[in-house]
Amino acid sequence: MRNLVTGSIIIGLLLVGWQIAAVADSDTQERLQVALDPWNPHEIRLTGNQLTVITRERRMTDQVLRPLISTGVCMPVFTGAPDSYLSGIDEIAVLNIHGRQGYIFSGGRSECQEIGGLPMNDLEMYILSRTRMHTN
Repeated sequence: MRNLVTGSIIIGLLLVGWQIAAVADSDTQERLQVALDPWNPHEIRLTGNQLTVITRERRMTDQVLRPLISTGVCMPVFTGAPDSYLSGIDEIAVLNIHGRQGYIFSGGRSECQEIGGLPMNDLEMYILSRTRMHTN
């Protein structure tokens, strides 16, 4: 009987944790929709530790990547988003409309916080030094 109660408590805690994670993901998704509105993305996906932004561009360039990361994805961090925003995200993929070509930025919330404190002339080097190309 005691094992049954302990098992029920564990299952209950797991369900509560899952619900909190789902709420955090939906909050992040909503904030991303607003922050990325100027780029009019085709799709925004949160999958595991990766955020994927499918743009409407036929060919991705770093001229699209840099502002999309610095003033798009990272902007809510500078404007008071809760700690749950981008929590658990390790990579930000910014891909063309076909999802086959683009860039992957290695970072999440903490890198966005660093971006917020950088002078403009160091911003480009910071983003590009943490980015690799992606092709399918």
